[in-house]
Amino acid sequence: MIKKLTMACLGTLLAANTLLATNTMHTGKILELQNAGIYVYIKLKKQNEEIWAAIPKTDLKVGDNVTLKEELWMKNFKSTALEKTFEKVLFAEIDGQKKAIHGVDNVHGIHGQAIKKDMKQEKPNPKFDDITISKEKAISTTIEEIQKNPMNYKNKNVLVEGEVIQVSNKVMGNTWIKIQDKSEAIIFRSTNEDEKVKIGDKIKVTGTINTDVDYGYGFKYKIIGVNAKVEKL
Repeated sequence: MIKKLTMACLGTLLAANTLLATNTMHTGKILELQNAGIYVYIKLKKQNEEIWAAIPKTDLKVGDNVTLKEELWMKNFKSTALEKTFEKVLFAEIDGQKKAIHGVDNVHGIHGQAIKKDMKQEKPNPKFDDITISKEKAISTTIEEIQKNPMNYKNKNVLVEGEVIQVSNKVMGNTWIKIQDKSEAIIFRSTNEDEKVKIGDKIKVTGTINTDVDYGYGFKYKIIGVNAKVEKL
């Protein structure tokens, strides 16, 4: 089952501007550094080449030597935060760093709050029975506010706006969308498995905030939006 889910995830990521990772380690010196919300873009000088990489926001400076664990390559990737298009950029994490906001080593490939456990002892919940859906009027707020005060929004409908930074369609019959607002991000899950959104889109999302959700296989979420209704801006 997990193999089938993983292949479904990879299928959604294999777009024309996406290249699969090869588990390569990239070691070099940082020549340039640009902060962009939840990411830091670094220009890395390797032995025979220079590459751009995007990694989870962390404390680095020009001149530091780092080793990056390859996760995903994107071609012609536009960073709205930097107002810059990269001909080719590597999405990665620092080798040995446990917390990451992206990755292809989990089932959905976009769930930064996922925590791996012993997969042999846990089963997935493809029907997502253990969730709360609210019928109340949505509260207009920000992603930053939800992340800061999650209990104020638990089991309540919210309306937020942001930029799509990752998306996976047709994964367990749903579309999973991670959107960013300034320096914070959140995942919303839509029961429409074919939401027509892509990285860089500005969207408005209405959904119910659930907290401390476990979908099985060790994928736990402190905060996630469910039953999402998506609208492009």
